[in-house]
Amino acid sequence: MLDKIKLKNFKKFKEIEISFNKHRNILIGENGVGKSTILEAISLILSGSYSRIESLGVDSLLNVEAVSDFMKSDRSISKLPELIAELYFSDYDGPNPFLLNGKNNTDRTERFGLQLKILPNSEMFGMQIQELLLSESPTFPFDYYKVEFYSFANKSYSSFRKIHNLGFDVIDTSLLKQSYAIKRFVSQSFHSQAANSANEISQEFRQISDDFSKSLYDPDRYKFSDKEKYRLKIKTKSASQFEDILTVHKDNIEIDNMGLGERVLLSIEASLSIQNKTSNIVLIEEPENHLSYLNTKKLVDLIENNTNAKQTFIATHDNMIASRLNLRNVIMIGENKTANLNKLTPATADFFAKAPNSNVLNFILSKNVILLEGDAEYILLEKFYEMTKNKPAFQNDVAIISCSGLTFKRYLEIAKDMDKKVAVIRDNDGDYEKNIVKNYEDYISENIQLFSDCDDNHWTFEVCLYDDNNDFYETEFRKYCGINKKSVLEYMIGDKNKKSSKGHKSESAFSLLKMLESDTDFAKSYVIPDYINKAIEWIK
Repeated sequence: MLDKIKLKNFKKFKEIEISFNKHRNILIGENGVGKSTILEAISLILSGSYSRIESLGVDSLLNVEAVSDFMKSDRSISKLPELIAELYFSDYDGPNPFLLNGKNNTDRTERFGLQLKILPNSEMFGMQIQELLLSESPTFPFDYYKVEFYSFANKSYSSFRKIHNLGFDVIDTSLLKQSYAIKRFVSQSFHSQAANSANEISQEFRQISDDFSKSLYDPDRYKFSDKEKYRLKIKTKSASQFEDILTVHKDNIEIDNMGLGERVLLSIEASLSIQNKTSNIVLIEEPENHLSYLNTKKLVDLIENNTNAKQTFIATHDNMIASRLNLRNVIMIGENKTANLNKLTPATADFFAKAPNSNVLNFILSKNVILLEGDAEYILLEKFYEMTKNKPAFQNDVAIISCSGLTFKRYLEIAKDMDKKVAVIRDNDGDYEKNIVKNYEDYISENIQLFSDCDDNHWTFEVCLYDDNNDFYETEFRKYCGINKKSVLEYMIGDKNKKSSKGHKSESAFSLLKMLESDTDFAKSYVIPDYINKAIEWIK
C-alpha cells in the first residue's frame, strides 16, 4: 500500500509531503489547491507512461513559481529546477521486491518505492540550453528536459516494462460522458466479471472469428467469387479485440444511453469490486458530480462496503461523503501544506458520520467561522454582519454555520488542531458562569472564543433582541406580525413555564429580516446585542 507521497516542483506544489491512510483517503480543500494534482501524481508515477507526460507537456507539470524564480536569477544551467515525485510504500509483496527496495529517494532511507523525475538534459543538450538562456530574449528550456522513471532500487521502468504489480483505476466523473471513459468502464466490467478467464475468452473469440472468416466463402451459402485475389477476413490482430465490441447493459439499457449519475455508480462499483483484480488502488475525482442526494447515499454505502481490499483516494467537496466515510480519513490539502484529521476521537468522527445535515466540510474548509445555535440566529446573523461591516460575511472569508448546542464541542475538537478562527455565539440559558465560562474552558484559545450575554436574565437570543429594542417590538413589530393579545416575547419564544408553548422563533427572525432589508433607516437605528457585535468584530 502507498504510505506517502513527496512532490517537489510538481504543478502548484513547490514542495509537499503527504502521509496516507492504509485503506481510505478523503482529500478535501478549496478549488484549485491541488486535490486533483495529488491523484494525477499518483497515477503518473504508477503508470510509468512517457507518452502521457509528453501529451501533458513539461511546461504544464513544472511548478510555475520555480520557473519564474529561475528566470529572475543568473540563469545558470546548474540551477535549473527539477520536478521530483515519489511514492513510498509501507510494504510490497509483489514479484521481485528487490527491484523496488533501496535508497534512491530524497529521504535517503531504504524503502520500497517509485520515483518520477523531470530534469534538464544537460548531457545531451547543454550547448543548446546555454544559448537559449543567454539569448537576447531568453526563454525557459522546456523542450530540453528529459523524463525518468526509477524505483528506489534504481531500476528503470515504464508502462511497457513494469516492475511492480500495483494496478490502479482512475475515475474522473467529469469525463464519464466521453467515449474513451465508457470504453474503459466496459473493459473494467469485463475483467471484473471474467475474473481469471479474460485471456481464455479472448482466445476463444479469436478462434470463432477465424472460423467465421472461413465460412464467408462457403459456396453453398454465399455467392463469393472464387476468382478474386483478395479475400475478406475479420480482424483479430488486437489482443483487446473482444473487449472492443462489448458494451454494458443494465435493465436492458445500454451504458451509452444511461444518465451520468448511473455511470458514476457503475464505474465506481466496477473498480471497487473484489473480483476486479487488475487494480489495488482506486483514484476517484469528485464522485458527487451528477448524483442526487439518494444516489450519493448509495455511493457512500458502495464505498464503505467495498474498499477494505483496496486503497482508495477520493477528492471531494461533499459533506456527506467526507463525514459518512469517517472524518479520521480526511486529509486537508492547502497551499503547500496538509492537515490530517486522524487524531480526532472516534466518538467525534462517529458523531458526524451519523449526524443529520452536517456542515462539517464547510467548517473544515473555512478560514474563519461563526458557529450559531438555532435557525433564528442563522436567519439574522448574515444581515447583522453586513450592518456592522458594510459587506457580506463571505467577502471577509467568514462562514456562518448553524448547529445545535450539543454539537459545538464536536466542531471545536476539529478546530483545536487547525489554523482557523472560530467564534461561538450561543445563549447562556440562565447561567452564564456554568453554561459558558466553565462549560467551554478547555476549548478557549487564541483562535477560539465564546460569545454570550453575561446577564443571566438575558438567557436567550430573542430576549436580548427585545430588551435592546423594546419600543420597536411593542409598536412596529407587533403591528407587522399582527400580535394582539399575547405579549411580544411570548409570541417570539412561547411561555417558558409551559413546555408545550414553543413560540415563533424562526418566523419572528424572518419577519425582522424582511423589515431590516426593506428600510435602510430602520436598519441603522436597530440595536444589535453587544455580545454579537463583539463576536463580529473579533472574527474579522
